[in-house]
Amino acid sequence: MSDRSPLATSRPEPRAGPGARLRGWLRGELSNPLFRNAYALMLNGGVTTLLGAAFWGLGPVFYRDPADFGRNAAVNQAIMFVGGITMLNFLLIRFIPETARNTRRLVLLCYAVGTVAAAGVGTAFLVTVQVWGRDWDNFDHLHGLGAGLAFLAMAIAWNLWNAMEGVFTGLRHAGWVPAVNTVWSLVRLGLLVALASAFPHNGIVLAWYLPVMVLLVPVNAVLFGRLIPEHRRANEGRGHRSTPREVAAYFGTGYLGGALQFATLSLVPIVVAAHLSPTMTGYFQVAWVAGMMLDLAAITLSYSLTVEGAFDRESLAASTRAALRRTLVLLVPVTLLVIAVAPFGLQVYGHDYVSGAPLLQVLALAVIPKAVIELYIGALRVHNRTRLIALLQGVRLAGVLALVVLLIDERHLYTIGVAVVVVNVAVALAILPGLRRVISPRPHGDAPSPSTTSRERDIS
Repeated sequence: MSDRSPLATSRPEPRAGPGARLRGWLRGELSNPLFRNAYALMLNGGVTTLLGAAFWGLGPVFYRDPADFGRNAAVNQAIMFVGGITMLNFLLIRFIPETARNTRRLVLLCYAVGTVAAAGVGTAFLVTVQVWGRDWDNFDHLHGLGAGLAFLAMAIAWNLWNAMEGVFTGLRHAGWVPAVNTVWSLVRLGLLVALASAFPHNGIVLAWYLPVMVLLVPVNAVLFGRLIPEHRRANEGRGHRSTPREVAAYFGTGYLGGALQFATLSLVPIVVAAHLSPTMTGYFQVAWVAGMMLDLAAITLSYSLTVEGAFDRESLAASTRAALRRTLVLLVPVTLLVIAVAPFGLQVYGHDYVSGAPLLQVLALAVIPKAVIELYIGALRVHNRTRLIALLQGVRLAGVLALVVLLIDERHLYTIGVAVVVVNVAVALAILPGLRRVISPRPHGDAPSPSTTSRERDIS
């Protein structure tokens, strides 16, 4: 017999306070690996952006010669481009969830291919540096065997750093990414100051990449010594296992899609700079970077969706629906907030930077269609539909570049944002039927859409 009285059983449960409800919601969110990985990557983006702003804000204070500061910034961009265009983190995010016994081999292979690719592209850049303009040819940072080898070493390190983040994400341990990047960002801030006297001409670049080279060793020791073995033990004999032929088939067009996405972010500012005065380019850059930060939630949820879909293909439809709901819940209020505060927020950089506020407001309107596209691409990665991904990314890149050139107006920067909105809305509308098929519940799991080829059906 129960020792509870009837009165006790009828007593209403006490209502949880706001703090308890918030903690319960947070526990629920973080218990879902789809959202846990995505939030970790969002946190990483926020932390590195804030500490990166501090890094570049302190640069002119300790490196007073504008020419030295400009050369350091330009060389840093060149290293990041070489290391970024050759990174293979897209392959690691997609296939680590489907490996167990061969995870270590896959990671080492991607590291090796990335190293060779970064060295090759970096060497090509150094050999042809005079083609990139008179100013590049005059950079002492890039002349001589020693300077060239240092450039290549930094480009390879940056390639491996990005690949390492892909490994953490694929292993469902994305929480390590903001932790490692916070350590790196704080160390580079310290080195920025410490190297100013001894290395006034190249201290900024050294402060950026020396910590990367050093931290790669202990962080990869954790990956190969602990996390990859744990992943192997936990996933041995579970689910679909991709073959080397499937990985190789994914590589070509998968890389093309990733490179086109990277180019969309990196080429638009270059094209804009060729059409605007240096002053207006500065106003554009501040608004453009802020606008790209708004895309972070969609991109990270897309990566996380790929990982979770690869771990469990049967749950892909449900995971995609959940990711879409979470994207709308997060991005709709953020978009409205950015539109409202942009004219005031940009005053932090100086009164004249308010000229970029209309551009930032228009870029905010592009966030929702971009999010729809990114999540669809995240699901397509699971089904290995890399040709369609490359097509979508190529259309976006070509469309945005063409409209930017057509609409750009020095007096009205917002026309650049109009180009971005128009192209992304058009692509989002075009992919809606395919997205609807992805999110539709299926009686036998998430089978590929009817448009999938027989080869893709075998893979997925």
